[in-house]
Amino acid sequence: MLVGMALYKWGVFSATRTSAFYNRLIITGFGLGLPLVAYGVIDNFSHQWDALYAIMGPGSLYNYIGSVLVSLAYVGVVMRIIQSVLFASLTARLAAVGRMALTNYLMHTVLATLLFYGHGLGLFGTVPRWGQLLVVLLIWCLQLIISPIWLRYFKFGPCEWLWRSLTYQRLQPLRQPT
Repeated sequence: MLVGMALYKWGVFSATRTSAFYNRLIITGFGLGLPLVAYGVIDNFSHQWDALYAIMGPGSLYNYIGSVLVSLAYVGVVMRIIQSVLFASLTARLAAVGRMALTNYLMHTVLATLLFYGHGLGLFGTVPRWGQLLVVLLIWCLQLIISPIWLRYFKFGPCEWLWRSLTYQRLQPLRQPT
């Protein structure tokens, strides 16, 4: 969290830094982070994933450091995408998803629980990892399609509207002005 706050304060998340800066972030983050994480996995395998070693001991150290570096690389990738004219439509869709973050989070949760829990299709434990990834990607695509359409007509997502109305203790205007 502190690293994220520092990056925000330094303007890293604004996508206004140079492309060379973000490229260095990507190269350094993936170049150092991925090998560290991979070494940590190999090291933990060599210790048969002993809980004390892998969770509380040195086996966790590689992933802690490597995951921060990989996260920085992802920040670089996202900022380069935002800077790119080629992805203007995608970034507009991502912005819409972000404006409806609470609604989309709850939608993702409801859809996933309906698929995997007993009150829905009960697929927990039966869908392979690649299938789970496919489910996530399909829900993301659905949200990338629905969010901009919703925000064409409404100021907020439905849950964001409810949250604001409760916060201000009066109904907030929901519809976009025509």
